[in-house]
Amino acid sequence: AMLSGRDMAFLRWEVLLLLAVILMVSCSAVPTNILYRVPEEQPPNTLIGSLAADEGLPDTGHLYKLEVGAPYLRVDGKTGDIYTTEIPIDRETLSDCQNLFDDKCFLEFEVSITDMVKGIGSGPRLIEGLIEVLDINDNTPQFASPILSLAIPENTHIGALFSIPMATDKDSGSNGVAEYSLSTGPDAVQLFNLQVTLDTDEKLPQLIIMGNLDREKKDSYDLNIRVVDGGKPPRASSALLRVTVTDQNDNAPKFERNHYEAELPENSPLGHSVLQVSKRRVV
Repeated sequence: AMLSGRDMAFLRWEVLLLLAVILMVSCSAVPTNILYRVPEEQPPNTLIGSLAADEGLPDTGHLYKLEVGAPYLRVDGKTGDIYTTEIPIDRETLSDCQNLFDDKCFLEFEVSITDMVKGIGSGPRLIEGLIEVLDINDNTPQFASPILSLAIPENTHIGALFSIPMATDKDSGSNGVAEYSLSTGPDAVQLFNLQVTLDTDEKLPQLIIMGNLDREKKDSYDLNIRVVDGGKPPRASSALLRVTVTDQNDNAPKFERNHYEAELPENSPLGHSVLQVSKRRVV
């Protein structure tokens, strides 16, 4: 019997649906809880994990192929061992890094596994997993510039706080910025101190004014500020903190003398100079 056009269309949909189901079964992603951990910057050919051992698969008779994870990973086609490559896994520049939980970094991988005993026709299965890239202390905390500048008005009241530009560290967690310290010369030891406040996860350095600043006595001070991270061993760097004391109108103008006298002839012409006065110079 001849099939109508409607029946033919319905039959084509059934065939397509059946093919889709077969395709999904033959090559499907098997949800797994595979999680490997590896420190960043490992040398090439560092073993990360073995799929055959971890998944309970036979040591032989399976073909492993990396589907997702290049160029940072490679998989041994016979053993399923996952290795690092010549391309280092740098946590701080890893564009594929997925921050799923807090500041943790995860690199996805997918490996297809084909049972060579059953034959390629049986279709591969796909294993998915994550690699947590662990931070190492491979970056030094740095200030934005080797010379930091602060302008502070003279006669600023004691206890005033002035923010110092923060240092940054590409590493995270305990390997990030840990503490600041300030060192001064003998001329500034009684004038300045350092206070570090915590704002969420950031440490904010501030300069405390401990004494009276008088621009007419000294108009600048060179201090040294140092930042250290929390790595083991720690990394540190320093910057010059230049404090410029800005002028305030705290001096009234004064003449050089308190009393001036001059003699003037009675027939002196108009515009004749009588005497010269000058103000006292304030340094």
